[in-house]
Amino acid sequence: MNKLIIVGAGGLARMIYSWLTDFTDQSWEPIGFISDNLNLLDGYKYDLPIISSIQDYQPEHDHILVMAIADPKTKLAIANVLEERGARFITLIHSTAIIGKNVEIGKGSVICPRAVLTCDIQLGSFVLLNLGATVGHDVSIGNGCTINSHSDVTGCTQLGTGVFLGSHAVITPNVKVRDFAKIGAGSVAVKQVTQDTTVFGIPAKRI
Repeated sequence: MNKLIIVGAGGLARMIYSWLTDFTDQSWEPIGFISDNLNLLDGYKYDLPIISSIQDYQPEHDHILVMAIADPKTKLAIANVLEERGARFITLIHSTAIIGKNVEIGKGSVICPRAVLTCDIQLGSFVLLNLGATVGHDVSIGNGCTINSHSDVTGCTQLGTGVFLGSHAVITPNVKVRDFAKIGAGSVAVKQVTQDTTVFGIPAKRI
């Protein structure tokens, strides 16, 4: 049986660990976290340790990894470093998630409880769909995107690489959000968001 390692040890990593028995793939045994902050679990009651820093971690033949870092640039950089060392990432899909027809999900992605992927959707690698996030039809979501809880990515939208949506953010139909843009919590993007831009409000405006 493969040994599962969680990359990160912050809040997202603890959430994913709490749900592990409810993910559809059970062909592994969790053995611990890796994090460059070796004290990140101090004060929490978890039966898995931080087994290594990310910097020092070396994959073994029976190790598989799950990405549990939310910041897009950070997680893509760490994923690249670990894959260069030979690490293998898996995709986790929670048993309560709804996945429609013609949905492609890239490696290293995590689909959390009650997330919805309707139909004809392409998700890149290392995408996070957090609690209750919804994705409409004919949507493209690039590598490393983080779609936080209860966000709504509506039909025919395109998210570039490393886009970050805060909780309850909405992307209206046919809108394009370019690479590494950030949509603030509760914001509604009604027109194109340019690369490396942060927008906030209803309608979302650059800040």
